[in-house]
Formats: sequence, C-alpha cells, structure tokens
Amino acid sequence: MGFRSIFTKGVALAQSGKCRNHSQKASRYARQAMSSFRSARTRKGDQKIDAMLDGMSQLANSVLEVSDSVTPVATMNAVSALLAENIERIIDEGNKRVITSLNVLPAKSKKRWLD
Repeated sequence: MGFRSIFTKGVALAQSGKCRNHSQKASRYARQAMSSFRSARTRKGDQKIDAMLDGMSQLANSVLEVSDSVTPVATMNAVSALLAENIERIIDEGNKRVITSLNVLPAKSKKRWLD
C-alpha cells in the first residue's frame, strides 16, 4: 500500500513538472511573438512581412506547447483521483478496525473509550 501511494505521488509530481515546462515554453514563445509583432510595426516591405511571419510561427509554437500541456494535466487529475480513492479506502479500513476493536472490549472499557 505504501509503495502504491508513493508511486502515485511520484507520477503526479513528474507530470506537474512536465506541465510547468510546457507552460514556461508557451509563455516564452508568446512573448517572442509579441516582440516580433511590435518590431513589425516599425519595419517596411519584406522586413515587415518577415517579422509578422516570425511572430505567427512563434504564436503557433506557443499554442502547441499549451496543447502539449493538456496530457500531463489529465494524468495528474487521474492520479489524484486514484490517490483520493486510496485514501478513502484506508480511512474506511481504519474505521472498521476501530469499530471491531470496540466491539471486542468489555462494557466498562467501552464506556471509557466512548466518553
């Protein structure tokens, strides 16, 4: 049980790192695109078109990075759901053990436990 919990947490952390990396890349590409579009304002002719094309390319890369971050987010959600299920099951098992042990105690001991 402990190994499984550690494994799911490790997977969630790894996916979180992947998601963060994609997010940082997307932000970097978007900033580069904005810079290219700003520089296109001051240029003329072919240079202006080239700067705009560069901006569009960087914007497309940014969208791809955002798209690539969806899979790690979905994986993190799935792992979190599994972890929540495991925690709920562990709590239920613990509660059953406590109830079973209370049922085994003599009446005087039960009163002390419940007060």
